[in-house]
Amino acid sequence: MALSQEELHWWAQNAKITVEDGGLHGYLVLRSELLQEEKLPELSFAGLSEFLRLNGITYGIDMVACQQIVMNPRGYIDARARIASGKEQIHGQNAQIEILVDNEPDNTPRVLEGGRVDYFDLGAVRTIYRGQILAKRTPPTEGIAGISVSGATLVAKPGRDTRLPQGKNTSVSADGLLLVADSDGHVSYAPRENKINVFDIFEVKGDVDFSVGNIDFLGSVLIRGSILPGFKVVAAGDIEVLGNVDGATLEAGGDIQIRGGVQMRNQGAIKAGGTVRVRFLQGATAEAGMDVLVRDSIMHSHISAGRNVLMEAQKSVIVGGLVRAGNEIRTRTLGSPMATPTEVEVGVHPHLRIEMAEIHAKLKELHLNIDKTKKALAMLDNMAGQNPLPPDKQQLRQSLSLTYDFYLHEEEELMYRRSEIEAILLDTRQAKVYTLEQIFAGVKLTLGQNVMFVRDPMRGPLFFEISDGEVVARTTSHNGR
Repeated sequence: MALSQEELHWWAQNAKITVEDGGLHGYLVLRSELLQEEKLPELSFAGLSEFLRLNGITYGIDMVACQQIVMNPRGYIDARARIASGKEQIHGQNAQIEILVDNEPDNTPRVLEGGRVDYFDLGAVRTIYRGQILAKRTPPTEGIAGISVSGATLVAKPGRDTRLPQGKNTSVSADGLLLVADSDGHVSYAPRENKINVFDIFEVKGDVDFSVGNIDFLGSVLIRGSILPGFKVVAAGDIEVLGNVDGATLEAGGDIQIRGGVQMRNQGAIKAGGTVRVRFLQGATAEAGMDVLVRDSIMHSHISAGRNVLMEAQKSVIVGGLVRAGNEIRTRTLGSPMATPTEVEVGVHPHLRIEMAEIHAKLKELHLNIDKTKKALAMLDNMAGQNPLPPDKQQLRQSLSLTYDFYLHEEEELMYRRSEIEAILLDTRQAKVYTLEQIFAGVKLTLGQNVMFVRDPMRGPLFFEISDGEVVARTTSHNGR
């Protein structure tokens, strides 16, 4: 049948075209009233093709489907028939960073004579040599554009770039793909700052007392004795204490490992960019960018971990205070038979929320400075349009231009870090609390934005997670995994 205006008019009156899935698919539906007609007109492929063109369908037309429709239109009355398919765009892959240094706790602690396990002998010291590759970067891809059924280009999103975690005594290769150590030393990866640093080690042969004084070192610190009340040890790398910590302050950009225990007595604090390892915490305040690993007990303490709080000794217990973790809290016993008020929170990432608030404050101040600098440059440019600027004004404009570029670069860095933190805070899938033996009344569980009060003791092994917007308890295997 030859193409005619009557046929086009029939298609226009009886068929409906829809484009869905962002322009990827086109569908045709014949109106249901056609079922009442005894005979349908003879239709042609050319007529349907022209009707599709007039409705903006020009690419990816399914000729077989169209031919079937014109041969048997009654079979497609009131039914969606896909008559065109575009070419879907392929979005680019984000850049990937592979960390080649071991910054994770060893999962196989050393077994001592008599069957005892040293939970702290986990190979925390990591030696790096000059020229050693610390991290690798796979560049992002651009993506491949697609085509809609109307012939329009479907834009593909390019992959987001990611920088290598360059820190002290490290350098990036000329091609931007490798992070290399510039010197021999001790490596420390601080995920919180997204930096790999290579440090030397400062060693104290005995206690940190009045014969030594406070320590502030741009490397790692090894203390073979204890830290006495009132003293402060600050290290850009790691801190290792072979004795105890009594009412002292410890701050490390990397890990803090205390072979003995910690008693704060309402003074001092522990803060690590990486992981804190300790035998027990009593009346303590401790914060870790990654994990807090405690062998025996956490009692009446305020603890924050960016990732996990893990306790797996046979009699490990958390009693009193507040314990926070970004992903997971694991202990044998939670709370006490006396219903001691005990709070645990997971999925909150406390240090990231603090950093986010700091970023917002910095951006607010930065935007004010950018606005002031921009207005000053505009005023000088207006003056230059009327008469040549005198030398002092030219020098001022050059200085303001450099300042403006610096502000824009700083803004880009802050916004990039903000997007990284936002992605982490939105993910609460890993938020869990494990109690391998028992949880007592008086415990308050907070997972993300969801709260559960334990009013009656429960026997383990249990784990608590978010399900359908509320905290639920589930049974688990004996080892809690």
